[in-house]
Amino acid sequence: MDSNLPRVRYKLLGSVEAHVEGHPIDLGGPKRRTVLAALILQPDTVVPDIRLIDLVWGERPPRSARPQLQVHVHGLRKALGPDTTLRSACGYRMAVDAESTDHGVFERLLARACSERAADRLDEAALTLRSALSLWTGPALGGVEPALVAHTRAALEETRLHALEELYGVEIERGHGATAVPELLALCAEHPTDERFAGLLMSALHACGRTGEALEVYAALRERFANELGTDPGSRLQWLHLDLLAAGRDDGSRPRDLCRVRPAELPCGTGGFVGRSAELSRLDRALTCDRSPAVFLLTGVAGAGKTALALHWGHTVRERFHDGQLYVDLRGSAPEGAATRPDDALRQLLRSLGADPRRLPGHTSELAKLFRSLTADQRLLFLFDDAASVEQLTPLLPAGRGSVVLITSRYPLTEVVARFGAHHLPLDVLSRESSVELFRSLAGTAESAVVTRITDRCGRLPLALRLAAASHAVGEAGEPPGALALGAPS
Repeated sequence: MDSNLPRVRYKLLGSVEAHVEGHPIDLGGPKRRTVLAALILQPDTVVPDIRLIDLVWGERPPRSARPQLQVHVHGLRKALGPDTTLRSACGYRMAVDAESTDHGVFERLLARACSERAADRLDEAALTLRSALSLWTGPALGGVEPALVAHTRAALEETRLHALEELYGVEIERGHGATAVPELLALCAEHPTDERFAGLLMSALHACGRTGEALEVYAALRERFANELGTDPGSRLQWLHLDLLAAGRDDGSRPRDLCRVRPAELPCGTGGFVGRSAELSRLDRALTCDRSPAVFLLTGVAGAGKTALALHWGHTVRERFHDGQLYVDLRGSAPEGAATRPDDALRQLLRSLGADPRRLPGHTSELAKLFRSLTADQRLLFLFDDAASVEQLTPLLPAGRGSVVLITSRYPLTEVVARFGAHHLPLDVLSRESSVELFRSLAGTAESAVVTRITDRCGRLPLALRLAAASHAVGEAGEPPGALALGAPS
């Protein structure tokens, strides 16, 4: 688009609208707004015609749906500019950047607030979260067709609830529990079975010395769960209840601090990450999944960069997994008998999530049940590195809606795909261009012929290239640095 043209701003967090310099643009009726919203929700991504037709007309589209879709796209081009909606071989894509949409700005502010909270800049985090929430002017996707609402609104609403959860967590940490109580009471009335807000209300009441009222909140919620759902509140809320009972027995007048466990266990990623754009795109699509959980299996030979890819993506999106990121080395390629046992992995995970190690059950199946109960209402990122078998992995899969599991392995593990619907990402060697880029980013300048020879001798394996680049950079090798890399595992 011409950079001199006025910038169009799009709204999804309320009625679907477009504005230029503060003036609304006539977008037409619900179907045209639906096409616009569906394209904006996947910016600069080709959305297939058949997908757009499903979102506009639902399960029974008319025979004329495709030409009608073309008419709606033509109308959007006329209203927004000819370069906004671009045709591809199988669909359309919207040339729009995230900062042009209220949804994109909201996600950026939410990620910034999570970082500010993690850095203990609580006042800044509170302001950022309130700025993000002010972008919501009503239920998301107002004025569009029901099919798009049914498919997308719940996921958008979940991001708003997450922002509210972050905001009131920050307010309690800032010592503003008393002022948060009225707003949390309203949220609990609006979402009577949402344990997140019940837990925050209990913590806020406790923080301002009203522990008895906090215990009453739990008792009322437990009764509601028993009557309506036939179950008890989740493990995390039960543990909070136990903490409050213990706090109520403390002799001191000051309430005991209650901290939420937020594990951040991903090891440091590798520098100079290059390539793997297709795999990263597939992983990014997991962020829009509201089913539980999304499982990805990354396979390839040793040195292919499986763990590097998982860590690179994990650190990029860590703010989206607000309940934490957990890492377990399963040691699947270690000598026989040295692989991590499922029960040991479960104990590690449960300790990371705040479970009292003295109260953990002894049998693997009971540990797995506790683990699934504890993760059922959480959005977590798991990296299970170097897996050996489906038997090792099965007890470790969580139940959290919106959680993502990354598994790396040197073995195919096709049963993981068959049994759990895992998305298989087999990693080949890097392309020649990516291999050269990786080597140069780590080794500095070198003659093109030398770099090409080294990358070829390394088999374009990322680990071998890193070893060769390190050797080249420090000048340790007396012969072409690729000779050292050839000793890397393959």
